[in-house]
Amino acid sequence: MRKNITVYDIATEAGVSVATVSRVLNNSTKVSENTRQKIQSLIDKYDFKPNEVARSLFKNETKLIGCILPDITNPYYATVLLEAEKYAFINGYSMMIYNTSEGSVNYDMYLQTLIERQVDGIIYMGGESSQTTQLYQLLKKYEERLPIVMINWSYPDTHCFCVQSDEEQGFLMLLNDIAGKGYRDVALLVGKRGAKLTEAKINLYKEAVDKGIFNNHEGYVIDGDLTAQYAMEGMSQLLELQIRPEVVIGFNDVIAVGALNESYKHKLSVPEDIKIVGFDNINLSKAVYPSITTIGHDYVNIAHKAVDIILDKKSLLKQERMFTYPMEYICRESF
Repeated sequence: MRKNITVYDIATEAGVSVATVSRVLNNSTKVSENTRQKIQSLIDKYDFKPNEVARSLFKNETKLIGCILPDITNPYYATVLLEAEKYAFINGYSMMIYNTSEGSVNYDMYLQTLIERQVDGIIYMGGESSQTTQLYQLLKKYEERLPIVMINWSYPDTHCFCVQSDEEQGFLMLLNDIAGKGYRDVALLVGKRGAKLTEAKINLYKEAVDKGIFNNHEGYVIDGDLTAQYAMEGMSQLLELQIRPEVVIGFNDVIAVGALNESYKHKLSVPEDIKIVGFDNINLSKAVYPSITTIGHDYVNIAHKAVDIILDKKSLLKQERMFTYPMEYICRESF
């Protein structure tokens, strides 16, 4: 039985070094045509398939992209991840995916693991609530050694890349449309507080209240988490207020769907009795009835840009580190 042929066997039979065989395998121009033909004939003779790990190390790349995200069941993260993974695959890369389950210790551990696996770059999603001293130190240590791309968040005082939606622009666009149609009693189902973009959107709403664009009602801003169950409980609180909101804004589409379900429980018709809007434009927002008016991310370009930064061998030499994409207002049946 013939043994498995290695690059060393090819080199010995061709009378050349292993490095020369590797150059042929990687289409290097630093090999004479006669030598190239001799080596290629042996490769064809033995149907030699090079070890991809060794080949990657020779080229100083592993064709691996690491991805760390807090909750893979969250439709926003899942949509970005799917687009990034498809695009990476088209370009010959695979992805290693870690789900932290919102644990800050996991963020640190997974980042260290990916660095040890010598990935060509790392995509981070949703880490604002998981900022730790150890994570900061790791980011500072490696931010100029390999591309680290943060999607829709950034870490203070680091020089990592950031690819984001202009969520403030998108939310302001939504508020302006609501105000332009004459609605004044507008409530928020915020979800989880603390993230920079979440607080920025709340501040835009408060500014509109301070300017008299929307009426100031106690109990019109409810926070909790990002689940439909929270949304149903929060919506129930809003519907029990003495002045019921005309419009309820869910800070993501899952919240908006939960609010929609709770409205039906209270025998209310949407949008006739109350109007509901969401944020993110996940697939669920157009699958329910009535379909949810929402603000949409440019998922494809955001995901592709994150991968392109990692694929670009000169990205670490470039000064531009922040890339922002506009959001789209999508009017459907719930408003």
